[in-house]
Amino acid sequence: MPKEPLTKNLQFEKKNQDMIKIPKHARIHKRPIPHPPIASPYAGSTVPKTVYVSTSSPFMAAVKRVQKLLRQAEKRATASVDHANARKRNQQRLALVVPRAGEEEQQQKQKEEVFVKATGRAMEKALAVGRWFEEKGGEEFAVRVSTGSVLVVDDVEEDEGAKRGEDGSAAGAGTGADSSATGSTGQKEEEKKKRRRKRTADAVAAAEDVELPETRTRWVNMVEVAVSLK
Repeated sequence: MPKEPLTKNLQFEKKNQDMIKIPKHARIHKRPIPHPPIASPYAGSTVPKTVYVSTSSPFMAAVKRVQKLLRQAEKRATASVDHANARKRNQQRLALVVPRAGEEEQQQKQKEEVFVKATGRAMEKALAVGRWFEEKGGEEFAVRVSTGSVLVVDDVEEDEGAKRGEDGSAAGAGTGADSSATGSTGQKEEEKKKRRRKRTADAVAAAEDVELPETRTRWVNMVEVAVSLK
């Protein structure tokens, strides 16, 4: 029995109801989705660490990237606590500082998360990365999933060949002799063909009156998997 996709139970807000309709003779070129520069693994805890996953990204390479970022987060948390202990070593409240330092280290680990982000068909792979950390290190890692959407821009280009084909179909609408249909079934089929030809002609006529836009915006579903040390 095939496994159910991990994205099956995710819920997304529908935002593309008012998207510009493009005529059939237009071609859509999808632009790459822009994102901020990838942060260095050695950047401070206030800098978000993100791993972007695509459909062609190797699964284990993404997992190892997250592991590396989490190891650096652990080192930063440990170094922060060691620095605090060094400054307070000679204070009289040393006995109280030590347990508080341990709490500070734990909070630091929890605050610094590594985000795995993906859109469209790549969301399944991002969720699989999160599942890997849940199953392989469930007692060591915390995983949470959130959904959202990203606004992207598509380039619109006119396809002259397709447009000429539509014009030819429209010109043929309503022309030609009706074939002699035998029986009610044949008449119904002929009526359906006439209606389809008329709809095609109307669509082409409407497209001629509308100026073709250079770009089109649309919303793409996005998933964010946050992995952190417990």
